[in-house]
Amino acid sequence: MAAITPLVSIITVCLNSASTIKQTIESVINQSYSNIEYIVIDGGSIDGTLHIIGEYKNRISHLVSEKDNGISDAFNKGLRIAKGEYIQLLNADDLIPRDKIANSVSELISHPECGFVFGDIILQSGKGEDKRIPGNPDYRQSISRIMRRINHPTVLARRSLYENYGLFDVRWKIAMDYEWHLRIDKKGEYGFYSPEIVVMMSPSGVSNINTDAAIREVRDISIMHGYPKMSAQLYYLGRIFKNKIYSVLGLR
Repeated sequence: MAAITPLVSIITVCLNSASTIKQTIESVINQSYSNIEYIVIDGGSIDGTLHIIGEYKNRISHLVSEKDNGISDAFNKGLRIAKGEYIQLLNADDLIPRDKIANSVSELISHPECGFVFGDIILQSGKGEDKRIPGNPDYRQSISRIMRRINHPTVLARRSLYENYGLFDVRWKIAMDYEWHLRIDKKGEYGFYSPEIVVMMSPSGVSNINTDAAIREVRDISIMHGYPKMSAQLYYLGRIFKNKIYSVLGLR
């Protein structure tokens, strides 16, 4: 019996990513899973990114290069183009292991009740001290106030989720994934966690660099979705204080 291989759309967004885009693209085109539509959304790079992308033009299904209104807007452009039954979002400084898509598709087919699957991040330090950050299978217990390790770069989602509940809210520049997951969670959609799903992530991502700003957006999003304002503010202050302590102790 032939294996089921639904079309998967992988969307990479980038802006002046010449130092990392090559390895990201190669991690996509070297996937063991073959039925892939690869979409690259460039924000108008001027550093050589487009030249590197051009070297792989025969392996890229769609390329858009124009100014955008941030990461949310860039992802939305890709989502409007995507034809795949399943969607993978991949930033230009992240890598997916060879079997990532195959493992994700297998898990999603095995769990038809779930809208998406997710797994673990390996945060690359560049110094041989990579850190594995596991996804949280119990994330729904606290998603009303915080994003509990859905590890968005690992997510493979059904396109129907975007069709039924909307794309990313462009008001949010960092925590747009939290708002989207909270929105679909309130509609009863949820994900399945598998440690077999892994993505290699650079520590230079926007949310890692702008941690305090990301926490502020999470606070504001939780309030927008009905979490008590005072509780959200207290939780926010606690997170900020904890981050400051970690920074002083050199644990961040």
